[in-house]
Amino acid sequence: MPYSVPSAPPMRDEWICSWLSTSQPASGEAFPFPSDIPAIHGDQTLRQALRISQGGQKLRLIFSNRYGAQPLVMGESYMSVPDLCSALPVIFDGQTGATIPAGGILCSDEISLHIPSLSVITLRTYLPEPIPVNTFHWDARHFSLLESGNQAIREEASDGQNISSRFLVESVQVQPESAGSTLVVIGDSMVDGNGVDMDTYGRWTDFLAERFISENIAVVNAGQSGSRLLKDGVGISALSRFERDVLEQPGVTACIVQVGLNDIGLAGTALDPAHPLPSAAELINGYRQLLAMAREHHIRMTGVTLVPLRGTGEYGIEDFYQPEKEVVRQEVNHWMRTCGEFDAVIDSDLLVRDPDCISQLSAQYDSGDHLHLNHAGHLRVAQSVPLAVIRVD
Repeated sequence: MPYSVPSAPPMRDEWICSWLSTSQPASGEAFPFPSDIPAIHGDQTLRQALRISQGGQKLRLIFSNRYGAQPLVMGESYMSVPDLCSALPVIFDGQTGATIPAGGILCSDEISLHIPSLSVITLRTYLPEPIPVNTFHWDARHFSLLESGNQAIREEASDGQNISSRFLVESVQVQPESAGSTLVVIGDSMVDGNGVDMDTYGRWTDFLAERFISENIAVVNAGQSGSRLLKDGVGISALSRFERDVLEQPGVTACIVQVGLNDIGLAGTALDPAHPLPSAAELINGYRQLLAMAREHHIRMTGVTLVPLRGTGEYGIEDFYQPEKEVVRQEVNHWMRTCGEFDAVIDSDLLVRDPDCISQLSAQYDSGDHLHLNHAGHLRVAQSVPLAVIRVD
């Protein structure tokens, strides 16, 4: 029988999280859009590529059916890593294939493999039966491929259908060659990478992962596009998923939080017409709840200021920017810069705003939608992150 991940995280000196794709429901109030995932009718193979942060001597993969109402049957799975292996089986309690329980997660057996940092894993999973996709990660910034038939052992891709979301695989944990730890970055589309070119590693968290390899720190991305601090809707709120996506991940010693912009921007729009604009005090109370949870687990916390709600033009959601929303954003940023409650602060607002009009994003860093950052913006943020996010200088 397959086994589930234990409720208590593994010993911090044994395993660390090295890659994460946070699960969210594919329908309902927490995701009011069509998921655009094709029907899984069975006898198909899902091919997904992912890049870990820190390497190690062993690894294991976590699979998710967190929002599923029925068990999810997986056939055989194989993984490949360039110049290392081409068809390494992923086993569950000694068996090929497994069933993920409804509402649950599943951990593979340990895989002994000396895998370098920043390795790209291609995972191929055969799906023998029809399955409803109730659990996924919407804005993956990487295409997965759904192929016909059982292609799991085959390293070369065949014709198939591209999918811009992830499902099944939720995280990769490694046992490092030497002592290491994990930094989780939790937040919204600014973390998830909306605006970054597909199938690239151009998010600021990707650049930070490359930078922190020498520190033996894995940087994992817990962003969800649309996520807010205080409430669910187009993503799960940071408050409600902080325990799962940060505290329960093995090896976590530090966290960066970049969330709150959607609480302000989406209030009163067509996506949330009944929700009033939260006050700065309400948002600050939410941040303080995250800080309190982190302190209980001895996790260093870094805050990220909220970037402008618009650029040289308006973002594509009507009323996302309003003058009263700008007031709240400025109040939150002032508190974050001056409160002294975070272990460190990344002032993204100062880094990417237009110096001649501080309420809008600089055209130099605009991805084109007047809200999200382009390659240069992500690189600028990553290069500015102080070592104080992971240690006391």
